[in-house]
Parts: sequence; C-alpha cells; structure tokens
Amino acid sequence: MPVAGMRGSDVPAAGGLRLTKDPFTGEEVYAAPRLDLDWAVLHVQEADALGNARVYGTPFWDRVMSRAAKGVIVTAERIVPTEELARLPELTLVPGMLVRAVVHAPHGAWPASCTPYYEIDRAGVAAYLAASADPDALRRHLETTDEALRRTTAAAGAAR
Repeated sequence: MPVAGMRGSDVPAAGGLRLTKDPFTGEEVYAAPRLDLDWAVLHVQEADALGNARVYGTPFWDRVMSRAAKGVIVTAERIVPTEELARLPELTLVPGMLVRAVVHAPHGAWPASCTPYYEIDRAGVAAYLAASADPDALRRHLETTDEALRRTTAAAGAAR
C-alpha cells in the first residue's frame, strides 16, 4: 500500500516503511507492509448479534484490519437489533460475515475514547503506561481499574 506525505519525519522508520517507486506514477513513495493478522479485536459503538458493526467517527485501521485478519472479534458498547443497523446500512463498517464473535463490552475502549459515549481519559492512559513497564505493577493496575470499571458500568446501568 503506497503512503505519501511522510518525508522528513521519523514515522517511516518507526513504522517499518520503505521507500519505493510507485509502479503507476513513477514517484518515490513509502510502502507499508501488508498486515498478516490471525485475529483483529475491534471495539465499536454498536453491533448486532450477527457481528455487523458500526463505528461512529474515524475508523482508523478498523476497516483494513477487519479485512486483513483471518478472524474478527467485535467488542461493542451496545448490542442493537439487526433491524436498527439495517435502517442505515452504509454506516456498517464491518459486515457480520467477517466476525467470529460479538462481545457486549461497555467502556471496552477505556481509557481511550469511544465517541459519543466517553472521551479519552488522559490520566488513565498515563497510569497504564507507567504501570506497563513492570509486569507486577501492570497486573495490579489492571485488577484495580477492572474493578473500578465494573462499579462505573453497574452505576451507569442502574441510572438508566
């Protein structure tokens, strides 16, 4: 896949990109290696029980990974009826035929964001990064945040 617009940055070296000649234009472009994935685990805003999945906002690499992977697992903020997705089929980013499992996982993207449900938790990201340098610290951090997330999700469900 040719990629342009990265000259002069550290991105090509960090991403394993190589400079090559575009066979169509003859221009020098960076080429990204193809993805070779066994599984893609994608968190989406909505999915149905069949695995049809919607992403609101920028899909980043979700579409590409869902097509490159041998199997897809979708985690979703909400599980919705298939009829609801069928009303606006053009918003379905991942078709159910690519999906092997669907998991209802409210706050599954946290501490990252999942618009419109929640914004990025910068303190949460910083805490994760600090803990990730040590396996024991990371385990404690994940246990603590998992319990806090369960309480938050339960409180949000009770408030509805």
